[in-house]
Amino acid sequence: MAEKSDFPDLATIASAHHIENEKRAYTAHDSGHIEGNALLVNRQGKVRKIPIPSSDPNDPLNFKPWEKYGLVFCCCWFSIMGLSVASGLGAILNVFYMMYIPQGFESDQVVLLITLPTLFIGLGNYIILPLSLAYGRRPIFLISVLVLLAASIAAALQNSYYGHLVSRILQGIATGASESLLPLMLTEVTFLHERAFIFGLYWMVQNAISSSLNLASSYINADLGWRWYYWVFTITVGVGLIVAFLLGFETQFTRPAASLDGQLIITDEFGVTTVIPDAEAQAYLEEMSRSGLTPPNTGNPAQDIERKAYVERLRPWPKPSSQPLRVILLSWKYMIASFSSPGILYAVLTSSITLGCSVGMSLTYNQVLMQYHWEAKDIGLINVGGVIGAVLGMLYCTFLANPFVLWMARRNRGIHQPEHHLITMAPPAVIGVGMLLLYGFTAGGGATWWGPYLSWTIFQYSFTAVIIISTTFASEAAPKHPGPALVTVVGTKNIISFGVTYGLTPMIEEHGYKWAFGVLAGLFGGIFLLGIPVCIWNPKWRAYVAEREARKGTTTTD
Repeated sequence: MAEKSDFPDLATIASAHHIENEKRAYTAHDSGHIEGNALLVNRQGKVRKIPIPSSDPNDPLNFKPWEKYGLVFCCCWFSIMGLSVASGLGAILNVFYMMYIPQGFESDQVVLLITLPTLFIGLGNYIILPLSLAYGRRPIFLISVLVLLAASIAAALQNSYYGHLVSRILQGIATGASESLLPLMLTEVTFLHERAFIFGLYWMVQNAISSSLNLASSYINADLGWRWYYWVFTITVGVGLIVAFLLGFETQFTRPAASLDGQLIITDEFGVTTVIPDAEAQAYLEEMSRSGLTPPNTGNPAQDIERKAYVERLRPWPKPSSQPLRVILLSWKYMIASFSSPGILYAVLTSSITLGCSVGMSLTYNQVLMQYHWEAKDIGLINVGGVIGAVLGMLYCTFLANPFVLWMARRNRGIHQPEHHLITMAPPAVIGVGMLLLYGFTAGGGATWWGPYLSWTIFQYSFTAVIIISTTFASEAAPKHPGPALVTVVGTKNIISFGVTYGLTPMIEEHGYKWAFGVLAGLFGGIFLLGIPVCIWNPKWRAYVAEREARKGTTTTD
């Protein structure tokens, strides 16, 4: 966001992959370089500002500071409200048990009011991102806000279970923008060295403020009734629609390729930034054409273009892609192809089990705390712990994990390997296992309410840290098309976590909390232990991909 490098300089993050070397970038077959590694620190110890802005005043990288910060604000506002309303029923779930079970519905059907929105947040990623690539970021963003607003109104007015459930599903689909489209928009207005800070802030704010809002849900229900839970979010989402219309500028931009110190910097239509030697540029551009991507111009013809007026930029519908169907199909193709990477599979599994365990706790803490004689209106206070945990996770990633990764790069002669991130997952993984066991052994009663409360609080530290680290790792782990790979991780985690939570209620009813959360703790720990072989296999996989591309006559680092 700022012109000077005043943010944590973890350069390789969120849909960007690059190799930076003052002399040249080596290919895997001639020097042993593995594609996906990055020379994170140059000889002066500084990180360059990449991508290089064009001379076009409408380039998102040339936005004025108030425009960039305004865009960040409206993205954060939507993600907070969407995730809060879609996943915040835990504190008042008992109300819906009392409402729908007498009508003949089972408890696991009532639980779907929480778990299905989580599933459809993931599915929404696979719908919203391709549409935004084909038709523009701004119109799809505004449509997502409108759908969330309409679904919140519908949920507040519902009298039937099925109408309520459909409204919740629509809320989930619309909220999918918060984990796909909005990160892409933030990527397109920031430099590489700024993204560690911006995305860490984005994920932390989501978790912390949504927990703060959900803290009030049980009090709203006690004083005004459950419908006002939705009416409050209807008001806030309505405000968000106005903010998005005024500040949610279009960020899709075809930036000309730029040359820097003998290297060509290219940003493709998926927002992926690539740095390659000039000598390999022609072969790389030809490979882009063969793969179906649109190669950028190698010139910078925007010298005389005038800056669009503010009113003109408020137009909801920019010019769509010339081949929208091709862009949509390509995005799905690259998302599917990313599953061939061991690193991507690992990022999917770690983020999925972490989200699944967090949702599992939220499904049960209502009844657990009432066993410890909490009043129904006070259940929302557990979300104070969610705020604390989210802040701790953000602080860990910003002041411990990111500097550690940078330190590892310096020890490795300035070369950053994506697998360095996996080491920083160890503390939140170990703590996460401990908190799941603590929750399981205290949730059934016979102890103190501090057990489930403390385990929820500290697990939110693990949740926030794992989500930030796994998405950062995912953006680097696959040398081909890290942008779609990142969306694959973010979207698929919601789908798999639905499977984790779907069977939790029957498991608790049959075996109890100790057994159910013991199983979750075992799965959680076992999945994180897979990081050891991934550290060994993923570099070899990246080397194999680079060697395969080298045999084709081109080096791919996107």
